[in-house]
Amino acid sequence: MSPDELTLPPEAPLTADVPPPAKQPRGIAPIWHTVVLVVGILAFSIWGSMRADTGDLNPLAPVHGGNHAATGADRVRLIRYGLTGALELVIVAWVALGLRLRKTPFRSIFGRWPRDLNTFTMEAGVALLFWITSMAVLATLALSWNAVETKIYDHQVKSQSHNPSQPSSPADKPKSPLEKQSEMAKQLMDLAPANGLELAAWGALCLVVGFSEELVFRGYLQSQGISILHRIPIAVLFSSLVFGAAHGYEGVRGICIITVYGALFSGLTLLRRNLFPGMLAHSWHDFATGLFLAFLRSSHILEHLPLSKPN
Repeated sequence: MSPDELTLPPEAPLTADVPPPAKQPRGIAPIWHTVVLVVGILAFSIWGSMRADTGDLNPLAPVHGGNHAATGADRVRLIRYGLTGALELVIVAWVALGLRLRKTPFRSIFGRWPRDLNTFTMEAGVALLFWITSMAVLATLALSWNAVETKIYDHQVKSQSHNPSQPSSPADKPKSPLEKQSEMAKQLMDLAPANGLELAAWGALCLVVGFSEELVFRGYLQSQGISILHRIPIAVLFSSLVFGAAHGYEGVRGICIITVYGALFSGLTLLRRNLFPGMLAHSWHDFATGLFLAFLRSSHILEHLPLSKPN
């Protein structure tokens, strides 16, 4: 494969009718359009991280109400799902506007979409294999992160115990990594479905999110980066960093892990030259995560964990 072929965006096979780019970087959409999109995503993420500090974790759910987890019915949760899906589709509409301004076919950013049952089945199998492999990679990264955090926590505890001249209160005691993760999980559990209706709504939301986020980050931002910079690694880094930063409400640990996850999705898109397996894996991952959080909430496992070491 020649160097010129390496600089082609993943949607190139479906954009043969698009005029070749000029000598000056042109992109699949105006640069100002991309800047507005990225700034909006980052601003929303910062707002979400600020809400996380107050206990209102989900930045895509501005409607709040009582906790009805005990009865399995929460109308507010359904409203949150609807608002989240609506916001995702608004972002897709903004992307479509940018493509239209440059007369880039909207369909082109999807790449080689499967057209028959055999191709569909093959891409679905690739999506499943990718999801399993990526979960192993992310689990390894999470365990390594936890090991480093635990060593830092142990050092902080020892420093406090060896310095009796400075009185400390329980509020001054640093939280263990397990405590931090438990608090995050408890806040996320409020978003998980609790009954059949919510499960159906959650499934629909996961399909919307998988479709829209892969289209925005891997279809639009990554292709825009390749078209302007003509460097695939830089474009992948750019789209992955924005993808990770969009999840600011999950903290530094979550941002870093999700950034790596985004890079894995970028690799899948480049390898398969279409967005379908990424959309499928993304939707399945979100749906499975919701089921896992619902299980944690119903089983009350977190309430029985020893979250910190005794002094």
